Amino acid sequence: MDAPENNPKTTEPTLATALLEYYDEFAAFNEDCAFLCDAFSCLVANSEIMNQHSIHGMQSHADWLKRKVSEFKEQLQQIRELHSAAND
Repeated sequence: MDAPENNPKTTEPTLATALLEYYDEFAAFNEDCAFLCDAFSCLVANSEIMNQHSIHGMQSHADWLKRKVSEFKEQLQQIRELHSAAND
């Protein structure tokens, strides 16, 4: 019997594992997005003029949000490839 580290089946993610990991990461991302949306809304509603720190923070979080969405797209593509490989 192969040792776990030598068995390719134990090192390659299964479709089910990939989906569970993706779900967990997406759920955390969803909570972060809700927080950011509330924070941005509150900031804009409660300040007449935003300071440079607030503007920089909003820009940084907007950039993070775009990167994260791109990462999710890539993960979905990998999951799709796992599904295709499993059905071949």
